[in-house]
Amino acid sequence: MSSITVCIVIFVLSMISFGLNKLPMAVTSLATMILLIITRCIDSGEALAGFGNTNNIVIVGMFVIAAGLNRTSFVDRMSAGIIRVSGGSFKRAYLGYLIVAFLLTNFLNSPLTVFAIVFPMCYAMSETFGVSPSKTMFPLCVISVVCCCALPLSAAVTDAGMFNGYLEAYGVTEYALTPMDFCIARLPISILTMVWAYTYGLKNAPEQPVMPIQVSSQKKEDKKPLKPFAEAAGIAIFFGSILLMITSSFHGIPTWEIAFAGAVLTVICGVLTEQEAVKAIPVSVSFIYVGSLAMAGALTNTGAGDIVGNWLAGTMAGTHNGYLLGGAFFLVAFLFTQLMLNKAVYGIFIPIAILTCQAMGANPIGPILLTFSGSMSSILTPMATPAVPMAMGAGGYDQLSLLKQGWIISIILIIGYIGYVMTVFPAF
Repeated sequence: MSSITVCIVIFVLSMISFGLNKLPMAVTSLATMILLIITRCIDSGEALAGFGNTNNIVIVGMFVIAAGLNRTSFVDRMSAGIIRVSGGSFKRAYLGYLIVAFLLTNFLNSPLTVFAIVFPMCYAMSETFGVSPSKTMFPLCVISVVCCCALPLSAAVTDAGMFNGYLEAYGVTEYALTPMDFCIARLPISILTMVWAYTYGLKNAPEQPVMPIQVSSQKKEDKKPLKPFAEAAGIAIFFGSILLMITSSFHGIPTWEIAFAGAVLTVICGVLTEQEAVKAIPVSVSFIYVGSLAMAGALTNTGAGDIVGNWLAGTMAGTHNGYLLGGAFFLVAFLFTQLMLNKAVYGIFIPIAILTCQAMGANPIGPILLTFSGSMSSILTPMATPAVPMAMGAGGYDQLSLLKQGWIISIILIIGYIGYVMTVFPAF
């Protein structure tokens, strides 16, 4: 069998194991990685590099920093303040966190960073209202992933510049993307996503976690007061880390360094003991992400995306229906982004979309925006963006619960984006 066939067989077996949930998800994930190494679908060095992946460090570090904040009395005071401001309404308070995530994901071009910033406070709010975090984490994660570049801010500016570079590289000079194009294409569907998260997404989420939650949490009555310095340090480390992450484009410090340093300082400053910090590390979440990263790397290395992309370009070459053209690129990007890192997906398919449109004499703006939007709809598996395994740990989800929660919003995204974008940005 060819390497791509072997890789796909291993992927299918992995998905079956995740769905049956007979083995712990971390075990399935690491077993998948081992099989990929044995079958030479991925180099052992590349696979094991996932343990030191910068996103993995952010995941681990932010869980420790969040545990440090939870150890302080600030969380209890903040929760009491939220209850007062919201008038005792859980849904009103939750809407506030959804709006915060929406705004942050348009400034920061990283769903992981956005979710890492917002989830500890939303988690504490959920517990204050007596609501299981399993109700709140997935919709919050969807907003962090799906709603980026919906406003003409820094994230849209960066991506517009990158995609214009693709257009120039392929000799397409009559068309160019602007940050406002991202806003026109993505804001209406992002608003629909917000409505889904606040209504059906919240209602449809599991009442209780289906897997053990990985967030270290203590009940108010079980907390021992910290010393004044440790109390102040826990608060300063958490919000200082958030501030540094938000402003990373100005000072240039990578987010993984911020998360790593914050986790170490949490122990040095006495906010958490060594044992408490180790307990806060989401080992299962980390292993799931490492295995998923290996699977995504194997699919990329074996050329699965290039094979499908070339077939798609040949199939679409004869059509002059803009909805079919844009829909094909959105659907392929949407499917592949559940299996591969989203940046790898649009890195493969946007150049193919440009070349296909160039050969057909079509306006490539709509297909480019749809390819990007499909790539940024990575919510159904832990493979596409590290924000999803982080949400799985914080909400206690397994693979099946992701699918149960995500299928409705997936249909909304598919129909909404294809129908709307190709009407506003017609190809012909």
